[in-house]
Amino acid sequence: MCRVLCIEDDAETRILIKKGLGKAGLQVDAAWSGEKGVEAAMSGIFDCVLIDLMMPGMDGFQVIQALKTQGLTSKTPVVVLTARDDQESRHRAMAAGANEYMVKPFDLEELTNLIRSLVADKASDSG
Repeated sequence: MCRVLCIEDDAETRILIKKGLGKAGLQVDAAWSGEKGVEAAMSGIFDCVLIDLMMPGMDGFQVIQALKTQGLTSKTPVVVLTARDDQESRHRAMAAGANEYMVKPFDLEELTNLIRSLVADKASDSG
């Protein structure tokens, strides 16, 4: 089973993602802050991480950098889910190590397919 970590400070969005991806057969754990997300991700049990950029405290850019510089999570695919639809944010996220960038509102089916594709690519790279 594919395990996804969703790092999102907005409770409604977290619930929507958790329920939607769960119905598609993915197991979703959630964290409500960047700090909690990094802490959870360091367990190394996630196949993919979804990250919001705009969060209080540790923002999404800092979370991506933290994950990509740790051996255990450096190869874990990261998908940014954000309301920020500007080139600078997209560039910063990709430069920090994000694999994909999706703007809210997003399509759950598209997100599910994207996650499955990234996880399959990761599995084929390591196998």
